[in-house]
Order: sequence, then C-alpha cells, then structure tokens
Amino acid sequence: MNILIISPDAPPHKGGISRLVSLLKQGLERSGHHVSIFCPELKVRELKFSTIPFHGYSDQYDLIHLHGPTPLLSDLTLITNSKSRIVYTHHAEVSWVSEKVSAAYRSFHKFLAKRARMVIVHSRDYSRLFSGSNVVMVRLPSPIEPPKKKIEFDQKSDSFTVLYVGQFRPFKGIDMLLKAAVVLKEVRFVLTGEGYLKPKFMNMAKELKNVSFVDATNDDELKQLYRMSHVICLPSVNTTEAYGLVLLEGALYGCVPLASDLIGVTENVFLLKGLTFEKKSLESLTKNIEKLAHDKDLWTNVALQSHKAAYNYAVTYTPELYVKRHEEIFKKVCESD
Repeated sequence: MNILIISPDAPPHKGGISRLVSLLKQGLERSGHHVSIFCPELKVRELKFSTIPFHGYSDQYDLIHLHGPTPLLSDLTLITNSKSRIVYTHHAEVSWVSEKVSAAYRSFHKFLAKRARMVIVHSRDYSRLFSGSNVVMVRLPSPIEPPKKKIEFDQKSDSFTVLYVGQFRPFKGIDMLLKAAVVLKEVRFVLTGEGYLKPKFMNMAKELKNVSFVDATNDDELKQLYRMSHVICLPSVNTTEAYGLVLLEGALYGCVPLASDLIGVTENVFLLKGLTFEKKSLESLTKNIEKLAHDKDLWTNVALQSHKAAYNYAVTYTPELYVKRHEEIFKKVCESD
C-alpha cells in the first residue's frame, strides 16, 4: 500500500503522537508498504498552519491515515478529501478558549469524523464517544522497551522524587506541580521535556530549591530518570490529555503513576494500578504525593503492583502488534471498495 500519514506532529518532535507516527512508519515500511508523513511546519504556540488540507490526495495514495483532532488540519482534510479512503485516529477531546466553545467544536468534529472509513481510538473510554460500527480500539504500546531484568528499587534517589515528562504546554498543569513543590519542600520535583512555555516555568521555579529541570535527549537518559524517581506525575487540567504514555513508561521502571482523573487517563491509570487525583485540585495532588512520600510501605506496594501491571501490558501490547493492527485495518478499508 501507498500510505499518507497526516499528523499534527512528527519526528524530530518528541511528543506522544510524533513517537507513535514514527513507530507506525517504520513498522509499515518493514512490511513492504510505502509511507509518507505530512505535518505542519509553521507552529505558533498552540496553533499550527499548513496548506496540507487544501490538497487532494485520492490519486496519489491508497489510503490517508489522519491524526487529530487539530483544528483546521484534521477538519479540512476530512472535508477536502472526502473521496479518499481515510482512516482517522482520534487522540483527544481538545479543550481550548472556553469549555463552551470546546464542546461545540468537539461535537462538530465528531460529525466530520463520520466521513472517515474507520475511526481508531486508544481506550474504551474514547470508544464510547463515537457511535457506529466503524470505530475500533487499538491499545497503545510503550514507546520504550520494558526492562530486560528485574527492577532494583534501591536505585531510587535518596530524596523522594516526583518526575514530570512531557511537553510544556498550557493543558499539562505544570504550574500546579510547581505550586505543589512550594507546599512539599521535602519532596524533589524533576521536570524534563520541551515546549514554548518552558522558559516561563523555569522562571517560576527559580527560587524553588527542590525543583530541577533536566534534559533527557534519548531513551537511555529517560529510563535513568524513571529508575531514580518514585512517582511519574501527569497533572493535566483538561481532556486535551487523553492517555498518558509516560505513565506506562514510568511504571515499567519503578515509578508510581499519579495522574488527574480525566477520561482516558483514568482508564490507563486503572490498568497500571496507579493513583488518580481530582483534576485542577492542588489539595488533592499534594495529599497524594505526601501520602506516598511519608508511607514507604504504601509507596513500595503500589510501585510493585504498577511495575508488574505495566510489564504485563507492555509485553502484551507490543509495538509490533500495534503496527499489525493498523495494517489489518488499512487492508480492510482498501479491500472494502
């Protein structure tokens, strides 16, 4: 098959969607398919600008794999390429401007998604958002490999450490994590990632001795951060966060997953036997961290359970299976004409 992937992000960007797109491209090409990736090159904060959706691709590709929702990019592609075979992956229930505007947009976007031959989601929570027989759930794989030997929990830092891994964007709730650091002065907070808000958050934290920003430029450096941390925290404030792959990665290497109680994310945390807290609640976040930091037996029990659950998940839902499931879906769509 000759496949076009249209995505809001792609390598060398290091976000979750970008890593999944790269994994798919490599896996599909190993199976003999030709894969091209188009993504917007002009990005201004949360906005992405491109002429990609104004082109017709039905004569050039057997199938378009569209990732979204990204306002304008995914919407216009569904409109202008209505004659093409489109498989659409719905990653999140985006939230911006205001909840009223966001709800209206999400409703409109789901209407447009009906133009796709198949809609892929990554959790049962998200499958319930769509009606019809053209929705299929494909479990996400871990972007990093599971440890080859038993995790040694004595490798953890002497100071109880909460780790944040991800983009520095408004919906990630990083400001709330920094506020927790003000309250929990005996807890160490480590943040790694990139994004246009990083300088702002670094400036906010410059007087906080228990907060550090570190660079993890490859998977080995990221694994080492997971190994030395006690908690992997995802304090996102709205449903633009839909799953949280870093929770799976952290649990694989001995971190307790702790995340906001958002749709999709909660399902992921349940699978990993981690903990959730009330979204946007500083009190709920700090109480959970404090409880884990002050009760070693509790932290050890949750960390062991989460590690086992994450390992079993990762060896079941492998990157190879993820690619294979997509290949099966793509073939079914192409053969349905």
